[in-house]
Amino acid sequence: MSKSPSAKPPARRADHEYMVPADHYLLRLFMAGNGANSQKALTNLRSLCEERLAGRYTIETVDVVQDFEAAVKNNILVTPALILVAPLPRVVVLGNLSDLPMVLAALRVSEADS
Repeated sequence: MSKSPSAKPPARRADHEYMVPADHYLLRLFMAGNGANSQKALTNLRSLCEERLAGRYTIETVDVVQDFEAAVKNNILVTPALILVAPLPRVVVLGNLSDLPMVLAALRVSEADS
């Protein structure tokens, strides 16, 4: 699992979930190697986060080719798949994240956030 840089990494609890401030987004993107859809999803996610969540997000990427066990543990059967780990409730978004209004709604990010 790799992480993108953010202002401050979240702390882990004993159950390996994260404790994050209420306005911080922890996003976990499951990808299949360097496939076109996976790369498109990562590009779209980074763009969305920079535009709407600047300084309030952490992106973790998981390559299921290298870490299949993480996909199984998180019940991921299709890639690319994005999990909103925090804030709760957990949400899973499938696909390359190109439908911006749908992704924003799923992540509970308003059009006014930036």
